[in-house]
Amino acid sequence: MERQPADQVIRDCRTTSDKIRALIRAGYLRTEVARLLDVRYQRVRKVLVDAGITEGLRQSARFERSNVAIEAELEAALPVPAELLLQRGFVLLGEWLPLAEGEFELSARAPNDAGVYAFVAEDRIRYIGLTQTGLRTRMGHYRRGHVRQRTSARVKGLIAKSLAEGKAVQVLIAIPGPLEWNGLPVSTAAGLESGLIRMIRPEWNMQGVRP
Repeated sequence: MERQPADQVIRDCRTTSDKIRALIRAGYLRTEVARLLDVRYQRVRKVLVDAGITEGLRQSARFERSNVAIEAELEAALPVPAELLLQRGFVLLGEWLPLAEGEFELSARAPNDAGVYAFVAEDRIRYIGLTQTGLRTRMGHYRRGHVRQRTSARVKGLIAKSLAEGKAVQVLIAIPGPLEWNGLPVSTAAGLESGLIRMIRPEWNMQGVRP
């Protein structure tokens, strides 16, 4: 189906938001709309979400959930001490101990349970993560820093850098039990991780932050 020329589509539109909605309904892609109107892609997306227009919005289905990350361009929040988590049920598992250059090991044996974990340096929460395969396995990923696990490799570099600077890096963990909603299973751990990241905005969770 041939699209109506963009200038004709937006001819009677008064605001940029009106133009965005009109162009999308006329079959233009969001990237095209951003370019035609010389606005940020994020603005186009927000206008569409606010209007309930979901055509073309990306959807994904992942059975092995990746750690939540936030964009590095976001303004970092004020430092949040480890005590915030300890007062609310997290426990201190141990700390990363430096070995050879760039290598380290955990001072305690992590449990096999799934759960939420936090890395703390200089009494500041630096990273919040989730594992559904077991805390012991996930801590091993950070220790090895496998190149195919890009997040683990990146965070390993940040841990190693902190240790090289003489900063202790502690590991806090929480193992919340599952819940249900109307008879359906709810992952308490996944919700806790996501909520904490959005509340604290730990710097190591920011995409693009590297050692």
